Amino acid sequence: MRFIPLSASSHAIILGLLPAMAAANGYQNLHQSATGLGTAYSANGTGIDDISAIYSNPASLTRFPGTNASFGADLIMPRDSFENLSATTASGAPVTDGSPGTPTQFLDNTLSGYWYIGHQLSDQLYFGLSFNAPWATESDYTDTAASRYTATTTKLTAYNLTPMLAYKVDDKLSIAAGLNIQYYVSEFSTNISLTPDNPSQASDLASDFEGNDLSFGAIIGIEYQATDQWRFGASYRTKITHEFDGDIRVNGSDANLAVLESNGVSRDGDARYEIATPWMLQLGAHGKLTDRLETYASATLTGWSAFKDTNIHTTNIGDLRVRNGWDNAWYVAVGLGYQVNDKVKVFGGVAYDETPTPTEVRNPRAPNADRSYVGLGGSYEVRPGRTFKVGYAHTFFEDAPIRLTSENNPGRGTLNGDIKIDADILMVQYVHQF
Repeated sequence: MRFIPLSASSHAIILGLLPAMAAANGYQNLHQSATGLGTAYSANGTGIDDISAIYSNPASLTRFPGTNASFGADLIMPRDSFENLSATTASGAPVTDGSPGTPTQFLDNTLSGYWYIGHQLSDQLYFGLSFNAPWATESDYTDTAASRYTATTTKLTAYNLTPMLAYKVDDKLSIAAGLNIQYYVSEFSTNISLTPDNPSQASDLASDFEGNDLSFGAIIGIEYQATDQWRFGASYRTKITHEFDGDIRVNGSDANLAVLESNGVSRDGDARYEIATPWMLQLGAHGKLTDRLETYASATLTGWSAFKDTNIHTTNIGDLRVRNGWDNAWYVAVGLGYQVNDKVKVFGGVAYDETPTPTEVRNPRAPNADRSYVGLGGSYEVRPGRTFKVGYAHTFFEDAPIRLTSENNPGRGTLNGDIKIDADILMVQYVHQF
C-alpha cells in the first residue's frame, strides 16, 4: 500500500475543487418570470407584460406607470442518472468500489424566489428594484461513487440586487441603466484518496471548501415601439468578477487525518481565486398580430468565454493554474400569447439552448448539454391590479458525455460516463398594481 506523497496530496485537495469554480457551465438561472417561463423565455427582452420584465430589460420599466410590485417562486425538478461510470485515481489505478454503480438524482430539486418593484417618479423618469439569483446550481453525488475523486457536493448561488433608473425619451423610445450588486456563495466537496494505487473508501478523506464574495456590475437597456404592432428591446449585463478568500477543511477519520498531516499538509487552509459570472446580451421582439393574439421572439448570447485561466493561491501548497475552455453560447426562443377575455391570458413557446461546454472539459459538478424547452402558462386577473400567473416548462437535454482525462482533470485521474437529464420547472407569480 502506497500513501500519497505531499505534492500529489496537495494537488488533489485543491484541484479536486476546481471544476465548479472554473468550469461550472450551465448554471444560468433564467427563471425569473412566469410569463418568461411559460413562453420558454421568448417574451424576454420586451414581451413580458408585468413588472418582472425589468429582469431581462430595465428599459421595460417605463411601460408600467404608477407603482407596481411582483414576487414569485419556481421549483425545478430534475431527473438524472450517471450511466456507464468508470474512473481512475491520479496514479492511474481503477476505482472498483464505487457504489452505487449508476448514481441517480444527483441534481437536487431546487426552490428559489424573486421580487420586483417599480415606481414612476415623473412623466419621464422611473425607478425600479429587483432581487433574484440569476446564477445558481446544486448537485450532490454520493461520496461512495466512483466519481468521488472528481466531484461530490456543489452549491453555487449568486444573489443579485439591482436598483435601476429608466427614462422615457418619447412615446417610442425608452432607455435605462442599473447597478448589479451581487453576493456569491460557493460550497464544494471532493474526496481525496490517501492510497491512490489501491483506492478504497476506508482510506478516503473529504475536502470541503466554502467561499463568499460581494462584487458589482451593471445592466443597460433600450426599448423601442417601432409601430403600433411591433416593439423591440435590447439589454446588456456586464460580467462580474468575484475575488474569493475561501477556506478549505479536510475531514475524515483520525487515522487518515494523521497520515495527511504526516506528509506536511495541514487540515485547514486558505485559498484565493477569481471567477467571473458572464456577460449577457439579450434581444427581444414583440408583435401584435390581432387584438387578442401576440407573438414573441428572443435571442440571448451569454459570454461563458469569461472563464479564462484560473489562478489559485493557497496558504499551504503554493500557487496553481488551471486552463479552461468555455465558449459563448446562444439561447433562441419563439412564442405566442392569446388574450382569452378581459381576465384570462394564455401563452406558450419553444426554445433551443446551446451548451457552452466542450465534451473534453465537461464536468459532473454542473453537467450541461444542448437542450430544448417547451413552455406553457397563463394569467388570471382576480380583480383590477391583482393578477396571478403560472408558468411551466419541460427541458429536454441531449446526453452529456463525461470524458475527463488525467490531462484535463489534473490531480484526480480520469472519469468517464454518460449523464442523462430532463427536468420540469413550475413557477407561480403574483403581480400587484397600486
